[in-house]
Amino acid sequence: MFEIFKRHRDRIKVEGSNIYIDNKNKNVGRAFELLNIFELTTELPEIKIYENQDLVRTFRLDAMDRNPDLTGQFLHSSIRVFANSGVMIDGVISKNNVSVAEWTDANYEAIRLQPFFLSDKSEINTSLQGRGLFERGLHFSGVITPDGVRCICVCDVCNLSFTVQHFHAGFSELQYFYSTDSQETLVVPYGAIEGMPAQLQSTISDDDLRTVEAVLPKPSNGPGTFNYYNSFRCPHCHLPYIDFENFREMRPNEYYGNTYINQEVVRLSD
Repeated sequence: MFEIFKRHRDRIKVEGSNIYIDNKNKNVGRAFELLNIFELTTELPEIKIYENQDLVRTFRLDAMDRNPDLTGQFLHSSIRVFANSGVMIDGVISKNNVSVAEWTDANYEAIRLQPFFLSDKSEINTSLQGRGLFERGLHFSGVITPDGVRCICVCDVCNLSFTVQHFHAGFSELQYFYSTDSQETLVVPYGAIEGMPAQLQSTISDDDLRTVEAVLPKPSNGPGTFNYYNSFRCPHCHLPYIDFENFREMRPNEYYGNTYINQEVVRLSD
């Protein structure tokens, strides 16, 4: 009995900022959760995840402008491996190792690392390339993600992590448009332009879209345009991350708009 319990506990181990997941033999397909408090020892810490001895993910914890140096702070985390070999990690940053802020507090800082699948289900990772944040497990339909939660994504191509902040465009009655390079996110009230598509709208006219896009401003940071089907791109290699151009059917249901960390949206009246 004790040997079985030991194997169960050995499913996940943490050493410093490294997470080791044992995915061999009887541990394959075994669900387990570990609660862990990481002590953050650098300004911009990295969480590295190993499957057996292989490094499979590196997540950099980018800091908010209002809390720019994470040294000496703590990440109160939940590390979960599911029976389907999915891995999900999230947590709350705190300045002490005992308690965390509530999600309604102004200083609430939560992070959600992009979920992924271990090597025995690696084909699912491939199927999620270019997909939206709902399909990737960073948001959940019917559950509101608080504004204080930021998502750390991993590019499908260059494998570098980057942090995004979100807003619920549906509740705000806004439509969002990414610039060609995703460096700016424009938000427009539904009633500001005739023919503006709403979030979750099932049928969208290309003619109406062209009319709407023709009156949108140009991005302020260089060439390009704001378009409804512009992809949200990796800031490192600039390739599509949420690939709306190739998966247009996703766009109406992606009702969270995104910006890179510490960036503000551009408003039509700005």
